[in-house]
Amino acid sequence: MHFPKLTGALLCGLLMAVPGRAQEPDGGTGDGPQPEPASPEPATQDPGGPGAQDPAAQDPAPKDPAPKEPVPAGQEPAAQEPATPAVTAPPVSTDGDTPSAAPSAARDPSKAYFFLEDKDALFARWSASGLVERLELGTSTGGRELFGVQFGASGPRPLAERATIFLIGGLDGVSLSGSQAVIATVSALLESPDTLPADAAFVAVPWANADGLARWRSLGTGGGKNDRAIDDDGDGKLDEDPPDDLDKNDMILEMLIEDRTGPWAHAGDPRFLRPAREGEAPRYRRVREGADDDGDGEFNEDGPGGVLLDHNFPIGWEDVRGSESGPWPLSEPDTDALAKLLLARRTAVVLVFQGNHGLLASPGGRAGSLHALPMKEDEPTYRRLSEVFATHTQRLQPRAVTLSEARGEPWPGSLVDWAYAALGALSMEVGVWGPVVQPSARGPVDAFFRDSEPPPSSGITPVEEAWARWLDETRGGIGFLDWQPIELAGVPSARVGGWERDTVVNPPLDVLPQALNGLAGFTLDLARNLPRLDVEVLRDTKRDGRVCVIKARVKNLGTLPSGVGPGAQTSSVRLRLEITPGVTLLAGQLEVVIGHLPGRGVSSEFSWLLSAPENAVLRIVAESAWSPPSVREVRP
Repeated sequence: MHFPKLTGALLCGLLMAVPGRAQEPDGGTGDGPQPEPASPEPATQDPGGPGAQDPAAQDPAPKDPAPKEPVPAGQEPAAQEPATPAVTAPPVSTDGDTPSAAPSAARDPSKAYFFLEDKDALFARWSASGLVERLELGTSTGGRELFGVQFGASGPRPLAERATIFLIGGLDGVSLSGSQAVIATVSALLESPDTLPADAAFVAVPWANADGLARWRSLGTGGGKNDRAIDDDGDGKLDEDPPDDLDKNDMILEMLIEDRTGPWAHAGDPRFLRPAREGEAPRYRRVREGADDDGDGEFNEDGPGGVLLDHNFPIGWEDVRGSESGPWPLSEPDTDALAKLLLARRTAVVLVFQGNHGLLASPGGRAGSLHALPMKEDEPTYRRLSEVFATHTQRLQPRAVTLSEARGEPWPGSLVDWAYAALGALSMEVGVWGPVVQPSARGPVDAFFRDSEPPPSSGITPVEEAWARWLDETRGGIGFLDWQPIELAGVPSARVGGWERDTVVNPPLDVLPQALNGLAGFTLDLARNLPRLDVEVLRDTKRDGRVCVIKARVKNLGTLPSGVGPGAQTSSVRLRLEITPGVTLLAGQLEVVIGHLPGRGVSSEFSWLLSAPENAVLRIVAESAWSPPSVREVRP
C-alpha cells in the first residue's frame, strides 16, 4: 500500500552566469553576468508572504505601503509579482467528480478552489484574455479529460514554435494544492499580459493525474494511483479489498494493528511511531484504515487503482518494484500524452507542482551515485534557482536539493528526471506545501537541512518533528487525530488515527494563499530570463579577390543557460552558414553544434574560408530549442 510520505523548498535581479561549457563575455571577470536592461515594471514586494490573509479578512483601512528594499548595484529590479488568487473552502465530493452546488460561472476564480469539473468555466474565463488556446490531450484511464491549455503574449512566432514553459499540477495524484498552484499561476499571468515575453509560450495541465486526484479528493484514498485495475494481491480478483471508513467520521486515516513482529513502536511523542527495537512491546503494523474485506488476513492490500503516474516515465522506471510504475514506461494514456506533448514542443522549462516538502527540487530521483542527477556543470544553475525561489516565496531553502532529498526517499521514473535527461529541459519539482511554508512564532522550520538522524529524546525523524512543531505552534494541535481503539475482526487490538487529510499532504484552507505566494512571480522570471542568442560577426573578416574569410561567434544575452542535461543534441546551440549560388565553401563546416552556453556566455570563434563574388550576401544563423533564431547577413 502506498502512502504519501511526510517530507521536508525575482531572479534577484538576474541569474548569475554559470561557469562551464563556454567562455565568459568580453570584458568579463568570470564572476557573473553584466546587468540586463531594467524591466519596465517597477520592483515590488510579493503580495502575500508569511502571515498573509484572505483579502476579505484584512483590515479595510488603508495603510502606508511597506518600504521597499533598495535594489543592489548591478542588479535589475525584480519582476513585478503577479497577484496570487486567494481561495475559499473546496466543495467536498464523494466520488471526486461531483460539481459543487454553486455554478462555476458564478464563482470568482480569484477566491475559489477549482476542480476538474470546473474546467469549462475556467477556460471561458481565461479565454477572455484572447491569448489562451485549449489543447486536445485525450483522457485518463478512468475516462476523465486531460485538460490543458497553451497561451502566450502576441508575437511574431506561433506558440508551438516558441520556447515553452510547462506548468504541470498534481501528477502525484494527491497534491490538490499543486493543481491549484497551476491555476493560480495561469490566472495571475493572464491578469498582466503585458509582462509576458513575446518569445515564450506557456502550457498548463492543472490536473495531470485526474484519476488519482479525484480519489484523493473524495476520502483521501488511493495514494495517487490512477484507475488501472490491478490484482495487487494475486488472488485473481481486482480491487476487492479497499480502505474503509471504520469509525464513520468521513475520513480514512491510518490504522495500527498490534503485532508481536510488527516493525513499529510509539515514539516519545505518542502521536508518532519509530522503528521498533529488539524485545520492545507493543509493536504495530501500519496500514490504511479498513477491514479485511476479502478474508485473506491482510488489510486493504488490493484497493482501487494501480499506477503512480510520476513513476511511469522512462528514466528510472525499472527501479520501482511491483506494479505501481506500470507494465512498461509511458503505459498510461496520461503519461503518454504528456510525453508526446513535451517531445513536440521546444521544451525549455518543466515545473511540476506537487509534494509536501515545500522546496524547489532539482532532478535526481534515483538512488545511488551511478545515476546521479543533475550533472555537475548544471549544479550552479540549480543552486541559483533555489535562491531565486526562496526569495520569491519567502521560504527557507539555504541550498539546492535533489528530488530524492526533498522527498526523503528515492523517486524514480519521474517526469522531472525524464524531462531533464531526455529533453535537456530545466526541470524542477515545486513543493507547493510543506512545514517551511507557514513559519511559527519561533521562525521557519529547518528540518530538511539538518542531520537526518532522529533526535534520541523523541525517536522521530526531523521531518516528522518539523510537522509536529508546525501543528502545535500554528494550528494548536488541530489536524492530527489521536489514536483511538477500534474493533477489528481477526486481530487482538487496533487503533485508528493520524494526520487528517488537509494537513501534511495539502495545506489547510487558510494557509493555501501562503502556499501559492510567489509561484507566479518565479514562473514569470524564468520566462523573462530565457536564453537569447545573438550572432556576432567579428571585424577581422578579410577578402583577397574572390577568397574571403568570415569569423563569428554566438552570445547568450539571457541569464539562463541555453540548455541543460545530458541530452545535448536536443537543446544544443547550433550555428549554420547559409551560402548562395556562386559561393563555394573552401574550409570550415556549414553547420556546427556548439553545445550549451551559460547565461551571458560566449562561444568560441568559428571561421569559414569561402570563394565568393563581391556582391554575395550570406546568412549566419544561430538557433536552439530555448531561443528564437538569431540571423546576421554578411557581405564579405
